[in-house]
This record gives sequence, C-alpha cells and structure tokens, in this order.
Amino acid sequence: MSKIIGKLFAQGKLEKDLAELRRKAAQEPNNYYLLVKIGDLLEKLGRRQEALESYRRASEKYTQKGFLVQAIAVNKLILRLDPAQVEIHDRLAQLYTQRDLFAEEERPGGKGVDHPIKFEQINWPFIPLFADLRQEELARVMEKMVVKHFPAGALICREGEPGEEIFIISHGQVEVFRQDNQGNKIHLAFLQEGDFFGEFAFFTNARRKANVIAKEDTQILELSKEAMEEVIKEFPAVARVLLKFYKERVLDTLLATSQLFRSLTPEERRQLLPKFTLEESPAGKIILEEGAPGDALFIIKKGSVEVFTRDPKGGTLTLAILREGDFFGEISLITGRPRNASVRGLQDTELLKLSKDDFTNMVEKHPKIKEYLREIMLLRLEDKLRAQGVFQESPGKEGLI
Repeated sequence: MSKIIGKLFAQGKLEKDLAELRRKAAQEPNNYYLLVKIGDLLEKLGRRQEALESYRRASEKYTQKGFLVQAIAVNKLILRLDPAQVEIHDRLAQLYTQRDLFAEEERPGGKGVDHPIKFEQINWPFIPLFADLRQEELARVMEKMVVKHFPAGALICREGEPGEEIFIISHGQVEVFRQDNQGNKIHLAFLQEGDFFGEFAFFTNARRKANVIAKEDTQILELSKEAMEEVIKEFPAVARVLLKFYKERVLDTLLATSQLFRSLTPEERRQLLPKFTLEESPAGKIILEEGAPGDALFIIKKGSVEVFTRDPKGGTLTLAILREGDFFGEISLITGRPRNASVRGLQDTELLKLSKDDFTNMVEKHPKIKEYLREIMLLRLEDKLRAQGVFQESPGKEGLI
C-alpha cells in the first residue's frame, strides 16, 4: 500500500510540475527549451504520444529559427521514443547543408529546394564542426551523437582524466578552468550553446587539460572517441575542421595560463591568436644562440628546452629547464640587447612564435604586461648573479633570455 501511495504522490507532483511548465511556456513562447522539458515530464508520466508531440514542436521551432545544435538534440529524443523516424537526421542535415538554396526559395521568383518547413529570413549559424560537411556527412555525425544532461554545478570533465569524448552544448552554459601549481583556479572560458569542447584529449591521446562544470542546467551532445573515429574514417573533412579549432584552442589555453599573458581578456587573446606561428624543433637543435639579436618571443606548446650559457671555464651552465606553457625570448626584445643565453630542445618541441613587431605592439597596448616584464628583468639579474640552475616554480625562469 505504501508503494502505491508513494507512486500516486510522485505522479501528482509530476502533474503539478507539468502544469507549471505549461504556464511558463504560454508566458515565454520563444523559450523552446520549455517544450523539451514538457516532453520530458510527459514521458515520465507515460504519455508517450503527447511527449513526442511536444518534442516535435520544439524541433520544428528550433529548426525554423536556425538553432541547429538544439534541433539535433531534440531529434535524438524523438528517435528514442520513435526509432522508426530514421529519416529525421537526413531532413535536418538537408536543411542546414542546403541553407543557401532554401534562402533562394524564400526570395520572390526563387527556385530553391522545396521542404515542408518554410523559412522567414532564417539566420543559420556558422558552426565550424558542421558548416563544411555534405548532407550525408552531417547526418552521419548526428546519428552518432548521444544526449546527456548535467545539473548546475555538475562536473562534466575533470583535469587529468582520460578524454574519450567530444562535447557540443545544446542548452545551458559551462565554465572551463584549470588549476595552477598552488591550486588556484584559472578561468579559461565560458562556453555557450553551440560551442564544443573535449577535442584536446581526443587528438593528443592525452588526459584532460582542464576542468569543465555546468554553470546551469545544461544539455550536451556527446560524440565518443570510437564513434568520432568512425566518422572521421568515412568523412575526413570532420577531422580537418576539428584540428583547426584544436590548434586555436591550444594557443588560447597557453596564453590564458601564462603569467605573462594572464592580464589579457578572452577577447584580447582572440585578437592576438592570429599573430602567432607554429614552429617545430627536433631534439638537440639550438633554437636561440647566445649573442644573436632578439627577433621573437617563443611559447612552448609541447616538449621541453634547456636554457644555458657558458661558464668562465668554457663549460656549460644550465640556467633553466622550460616546459609546456613556459615562454622565452622576451628580455632581449625589451632591452634591445643580444641574447645572453642559448636555448636547445631536450626533446622534439613545438613552439609558438610571436614576431618582434607584434610583441612590441602588444606590450605598448597592455601596461600590466610591461610591469610584469620589469619584475622578470630584476629576477633575471638576480638569477644571473647567483648563476644557479632550474627555477621550476619561479617566474624568474621565464626571463633568462
């Protein structure tokens, strides 16, 4: 009897919640996610057909307004309840990949593609993960996706864990952050609907480089590594698009976590990104030669380097070992003096290079960077006077050249 009473009580609460959601939906007709939530409650109440209808309405609204990622997520819910609608991804893929033809149809005298959903000056978003795919390619990607929900505060990715998935936000907001050696939180970005993350670990076969938490009730489309590899094997264009964004995000993460660039806003970092070029240096190669003029700043993207000079007896004196995220070359740019130390790769190393002119322009625009560089220069003098080795935790190691 108690189980029956409990079930009736739970059902009564769901009915009450459903009525409240319908009231809110009437007050907020442009909040299409409420239709999704209504569908969720109807499904829990066992009213499958009504749930399907609510999901279909949400899918149509999202599609008509050009909210592609959200429409994909709702279509996955529809397919879960009605697997027979296998063509649903193909229809949506057609709408997006032939968006220019549909726009032509809407103009007077246009001869575009006919489709049951009509458009009124639709503003389709540019989504790099999807924009260059053909219809069958995009439909295949949609097919592989899984919808997941995370309440506010839930941890989606943990720094240091293996990364086997790529995520796309269909509803809500997440925060991406890292922790420095002292355990301090370093904010990297807020990601919104349509943004994706998780590509770092996928491409490098490494562990997660950052934490991601839901800032509010969040719905995410997930592509597992196994599924994505199947898609990439069949459609290489997906890999090219992801790789481009992977490179941009790696650089932005390096800038955000670097002590030198930490004062820059996300927008300022985005403006600086195109100024960097990628260089590769094999293990043992001399990257900078002591006595040479300074012509660039370098950030280590991958690998490690040794900073060294010659001691009075002609031997080699190691000044620092620098690793991923560390930078070098800035002091000679500021002082105008030749390099006073050499740098060589300890292993195959990938470097991000900022030219002298771009560095000078950046320093002139950002006084906080100038202040930090003055501190670096004082530490450098102290380090040289002491003529001692590795400065693993000290920012002084970044001002030796």
